[in-house]
Amino acid sequence: MLLLARLVAAIVRQLLERGFAISPEVKQRYPGIEERANRFLPVLRYILLGTVYAITLLALLQVWGVDSFGWVASDSGRVFVGGAAKIVMVLLVALVCWAMLSAAIERYLNSADMDGNMIQRSQRVRTLLPLMQKTAFVGITIIAGLIVLSEIGIDIGPLLAGAGIIGLAVGFGAQTLVKDIITGIFILVENQFSVGDVVNVGGNGGLVEGISIRTIRLRAYDGTVFTVPFSEVGTTANLTKEFSYYVADVGVAYREDTDQVVEVLRAILDEMIADPAYGSKILGPLDVAGVDKFDDSAVIVKVRIKTLPIQQWGVGREFNRRMKKKFDELGIEIPFPHRTIYFGVDKSGGAPPARIEVDDRSRTLAAAQEVLPPTDATAAASAPGADAPNAKDGPDTEQASR
Repeated sequence: MLLLARLVAAIVRQLLERGFAISPEVKQRYPGIEERANRFLPVLRYILLGTVYAITLLALLQVWGVDSFGWVASDSGRVFVGGAAKIVMVLLVALVCWAMLSAAIERYLNSADMDGNMIQRSQRVRTLLPLMQKTAFVGITIIAGLIVLSEIGIDIGPLLAGAGIIGLAVGFGAQTLVKDIITGIFILVENQFSVGDVVNVGGNGGLVEGISIRTIRLRAYDGTVFTVPFSEVGTTANLTKEFSYYVADVGVAYREDTDQVVEVLRAILDEMIADPAYGSKILGPLDVAGVDKFDDSAVIVKVRIKTLPIQQWGVGREFNRRMKKKFDELGIEIPFPHRTIYFGVDKSGGAPPARIEVDDRSRTLAAAQEVLPPTDATAAASAPGADAPNAKDGPDTEQASR
């Protein structure tokens, strides 16, 4: 009996290995099938080998004089074997349903076209299907667990009634949790944002790394991770919905020709479109809004660039880099904050005098002459007999000093 059981177990192992062997063509067509097969093969092996060992044990007991097969044929034996068989069948059906559902979802998300190119699914699909997969796993596990408890002999009627009452009490006590779930369902159904989008929700912003049935996980640019419950999500701002814009407020000096500035900006973007590193990320020509406003020291020209989602910041930084170099090359002034003091002129064009009081700066003047070459003014000031101008010397002296 032991030798026969060992032989049958070896045959079962060989059949499983050959039966679940996957050809290279199938691996290429379904990339994740081998991983899923290796995931469920041990479970099937344990079930079949356990059945072989159980039959072997019954046969050994029968040889030793214990009427094991008679007990199996009795009422209690039939109940025990039937219940065990039902439990095994329920677990197998649950496992097969979960495997088929998981395989269908993974195959849809990772499917390829006839040329072998990966089909890009929408972010909404990539968010909802994994969430559906998790929900289905919880549902299948609960149903299979209740059926197993029923086969063992536990009355699940009071259990279900108690679970309903507890669920009602929890529902009243955990209103925020229920609000999180309901709000999350509507947000996902309305496709307000998905995994991979950059959003501002609940006062926090970042890249959406994960969405559960209750929370959103955001990662900021500095690496900080925010977990935001759906109940705290009021107004959502999706920065990467279908496409994005980089908006630039270009400030130039008042003396610059704004038409020339616009032409230069268009030429810069045309160069970026011709660049393979950035051309695929830009979706259109430069959108010029025009002269937007007049600041204290600059004229603001507003433009924007249409890009692929999440690419607006990289494209904008490169646009700014090229714009700075081009403006320096063409002599277009990018003003910085400063003040110009203007005294005004009269009708004849004369400016009012600016009265300046000059102190004795002989030491400072001597130090400056050691560093800088002498100018006509300093040479005249340092000549013998030359006096420093004073505010009391009259308007001619004041004008020369000014």
